[in-house]
Amino acid sequence: MNILGIESSSKHCSVAINVGKDIYESSSAVNNDSATSLPVMTEKIMNKLSLTFKELDGIAVSMGPGSFTGLRIGLSYAKGLALALNIPIIPIPTFDLVLLPRVKDLTEDLVTVIIHSHGSTVYQSRYILKNDSYILEENPTSISIKDLSSKNNGMIMYHGPEHLIDSVSTLSSNVNLVTPSVRDILEIGMKNFDLLKTKSINNLVPNYIGSFNTGK
Repeated sequence: MNILGIESSSKHCSVAINVGKDIYESSSAVNNDSATSLPVMTEKIMNKLSLTFKELDGIAVSMGPGSFTGLRIGLSYAKGLALALNIPIIPIPTFDLVLLPRVKDLTEDLVTVIIHSHGSTVYQSRYILKNDSYILEENPTSISIKDLSSKNNGMIMYHGPEHLIDSVSTLSSNVNLVTPSVRDILEIGMKNFDLLKTKSINNLVPNYIGSFNTGK
């Protein structure tokens, strides 16, 4: 099974394809260049692996939250390919992309995932440990970083710019900096292919969580 992975929730767009048990990936060196780099990188990696688009079985793509423009471009490109090739899309929430690859190493009762949106606005999602699984405590929110509670955040996984690290560090004594990975998108997509795949792509839209105009 050949799956194309697309990660465009952050500034650097990345693509990856699995061939057998091996994963091959490519990333753009230019910030916020998804519109130009995504199709070029995809075609280059396909050619390098001597694969045709007709040999793809599905497309795993980041669904957000994250970069407003990047997510829109990444999903639009995935939809175009999926329609042309009659293959499913495997949508991967960015919160899952941050949390799931690291779950096996976690023992904390509470994990808070914080993803930068824009300005001082961040997306927050909190997970509590129940029966050896992390369960969403409440719906994710879009909030100004200064309004985040510092009372109980457990371990924090933070993805965002360095200039906000000091603010995040005041929220917990256990802060881990993470970066969404296209390799993880691909592995999550392959592992959960039958569960998450969908050809009903008209209703697939990036998950921006709340108003994009929140904050400054």
